[in-house]
Amino acid sequence: MSDKRIVVVGTTTDYIDMIATRFPGRAVFVTDPRERASAIEPVPDRDSEVLCDLSNFELVASSLRLHLLRWQIQPSGVACFDCESMALAAYLADGYGLPYPTAGAIAAVRDKYRSKALWLEAGVPTPKAAVGRDLSDAISFLREVNGPIVIKPTSGSGSELVFVCSDLADLTHAVGTMARRLSHHLNQRMYPSEMAHQFTMEEFIAGREFSCDFIVDGDRTEIIRVARKIPALDQPVGTALAYVVPGQLPGGLDEIRLGKQLHTAAQALGIDRAICMVDFIVRRDEAVLIEMTPRPGGDCLPPLIRLAGSVDMLGMALDFAEGRRVTVPPGSKWRKLVGVRMIARESGVIRQIDTRALMADPRVVEIYLKRRPGHHVILPPDDYDSRILGHAIFVPSGRQEIEHEARELAELVQVEMETPRWVTPQAYL
Repeated sequence: MSDKRIVVVGTTTDYIDMIATRFPGRAVFVTDPRERASAIEPVPDRDSEVLCDLSNFELVASSLRLHLLRWQIQPSGVACFDCESMALAAYLADGYGLPYPTAGAIAAVRDKYRSKALWLEAGVPTPKAAVGRDLSDAISFLREVNGPIVIKPTSGSGSELVFVCSDLADLTHAVGTMARRLSHHLNQRMYPSEMAHQFTMEEFIAGREFSCDFIVDGDRTEIIRVARKIPALDQPVGTALAYVVPGQLPGGLDEIRLGKQLHTAAQALGIDRAICMVDFIVRRDEAVLIEMTPRPGGDCLPPLIRLAGSVDMLGMALDFAEGRRVTVPPGSKWRKLVGVRMIARESGVIRQIDTRALMADPRVVEIYLKRRPGHHVILPPDDYDSRILGHAIFVPSGRQEIEHEARELAELVQVEMETPRWVTPQAYL
């Protein structure tokens, strides 16, 4: 007799461990061998993981088919939590006839220019955008916009290689740095070679930035949570220091109006059914959409949402993948919490991460470290992920601004390095 499991495609080992621990026997993980080799988490049961080169879709499909046959497992759904693996997830879902956004929808989502062009066509507020291939394109767009612009990889995610440019010096640095990094980036699934020689240019939008998870299912659109972002002022553009949940929207923008806008935006990208994450900036009580992707928000957001609203986003994603109807608690059931990220500020090999002062603070309700002594920190623009050490979740006191409290708590984490002057490995140059 076969059992039914959800195929979780290409996620990180910390997510794998959380899913395997909280929902044992519900998933089969399709994992990059390099991700597993560098893991600090325990290896899941043999019947629960397939290790395979995720860039080879046909090889993954055949390896997964053999694994499912060997262990008599029937795939009941497909879930994905990582942007670079969504195209593979769409391919596998199509092969098994399981619901998941189409390859066309994923292509529209992954192309930052194309998504904005589709939104503008549908009447969704979004920054003016264009595709650039060299410095002259960037100069022309800066003159056309007549104000600051944002330059980012066309297929990127998060804050990696995102630059705000106001003059020729900014443009020269941004275009040069991006060309150098993308030409031999280690993550070719995130930054495919065919997109290495172009970038997306966007009008810079000033305002408060928010993140939102929502459900789109045919005509139904329901917001799960809104989080307000607190920027890390001493980090590269786009880096969040903390998230506030629930994030209060400005008075002229309510969730009903936002939900209608998100539904139109998802439909414009070809997304008919998914749990989506969207980043937007509020300008004059209007949500200006920056990026949308058919997966839940990551980083410290799932544990923050679980503690603030008793919503397990990982479990919800699994249920949704199997076609189950998921429910969202009303706003009155949520409590205000803040997730602050621990970010290393110097490169080197970590000797020790001291969180004792953080643990002693009565506002803190959870601390999670994703790095251990011996971890190599490489700073942007050479690497954007290794500096993220973990997170802490706290209850704001109400006696001072949340931004101040977040920065105050972040400063309590002491990181001691083995090698203060870490030399960037040749592979990153």
